[in-house]
Amino acid sequence: MAGFMNYANLLRKFILFFLTISISFSSLTVNGNSLKSSLDFSRSRNQLSVFLDLQRWADEDYIRQEIPMVDYVRDKEMADVHIIMTRHQSGSAGSNYVISFIGGRQFEGMNNELNFWAPASMTRHEVREGYTNMIKIGLAPYIANVEDMLGMILLDFDTEVISLTDPLTEEEDDDDPWNRWIFEIYGGGNFSKEESRSSINFRYGFYADKVTEEWKIRIRPYFNYNERNFVVGDSTVTSISHRDGFNGYLIKSLTDHWSAGIFTNMLSSTFHNMDFQMEVSPAIEYSLYPYREATRRSITFTYRVGYAHNNYIEETIFEKTKESLFGHALNASANFRQPWGDIRAGITGSQYFHDFRANRAEFFARLNLRIFKGFSLSLRGGFDLINDLVSIPMGDLSPEEILLEQRRQATDYEISGNIGLTYTFGSELSGAYNPRL
Repeated sequence: MAGFMNYANLLRKFILFFLTISISFSSLTVNGNSLKSSLDFSRSRNQLSVFLDLQRWADEDYIRQEIPMVDYVRDKEMADVHIIMTRHQSGSAGSNYVISFIGGRQFEGMNNELNFWAPASMTRHEVREGYTNMIKIGLAPYIANVEDMLGMILLDFDTEVISLTDPLTEEEDDDDPWNRWIFEIYGGGNFSKEESRSSINFRYGFYADKVTEEWKIRIRPYFNYNERNFVVGDSTVTSISHRDGFNGYLIKSLTDHWSAGIFTNMLSSTFHNMDFQMEVSPAIEYSLYPYREATRRSITFTYRVGYAHNNYIEETIFEKTKESLFGHALNASANFRQPWGDIRAGITGSQYFHDFRANRAEFFARLNLRIFKGFSLSLRGGFDLINDLVSIPMGDLSPEEILLEQRRQATDYEISGNIGLTYTFGSELSGAYNPRL
């Protein structure tokens, strides 16, 4: 009887769904003339159509608000201009925004690319104001070729700005008292409390970064403290964990395709059963494409050789309280951001020299593809084969340690994934900016 009721409810929802769709299409049919008139009006104005291909960090509403004279469409196939914006972060020094303008329809082959550098000292508003201004500049040549929109352009120059090619700029750069170093001190915490549980977390640390065309340097100590309390009957279960450490690197640009560096890591972590770990690993990398194209496409191969000394909190399943390990790792990764979508994928293999059976293989892939007009496919997946957990403590974990994830557990693999489909149809116009309610 219960099963029959479940099927009846499912059937009722199914019928309701299709009734809603039918009513929606009937409404479109009734109002078809007004919808057609609206679109015809848009076309009669001969306005530029733009498709914004942005990631989540970009403020699309602000761009629409500041550039209202163009028509924003829902698919690149409908656009006169396809705009792709990518962000390349340079440590704590700031971020470089690369904005690509790809001409479509009557502007086929009319492409351009602009850059906007946002120092870390900029506020979020200043950053969005900066890349929006670059989008305005990039759209100007297209607008200039639309007769009905030509009167919308007003060209002006700021004569107070020193040219980037002015010799004084180079002298000022040489006189930089910080020598391109950027420093950041951070700290914070959060807490919550209710009748049966409470938690408190602290984090603090320090960044020192230097990024130039030739060098990329980072020094970063960090500290994290977490405490959680749960009332179970007449007793309280407390979970305390910490993760403190240091990571740093020194990377040298060798050519447009080669780079080399050395990485240093230190770690003290209750979750990893690590009282203290120190690791040093030199590395070399080859990029199939020039590094300057990395914001749009990259395929790289990286090889590392490393030494690590581990002091464990508890004796491990291999009966070790401390040990020194040598190992190596090879990584291949690909990253594409193109008009047809995004692909990011990589595979890594690593092993310890003392026992080749102590190894790991990791694979991940993230795809966002536009299959055809209005239809997109999203895939995420990862698969790891794990045989290198040398720090797992001996003995069984308590139920509290398992449920509260206080300690890492032994496993031979880890797998994850998701899939998403999106089909968008209807009006070509994607809507105006409207912040009401």
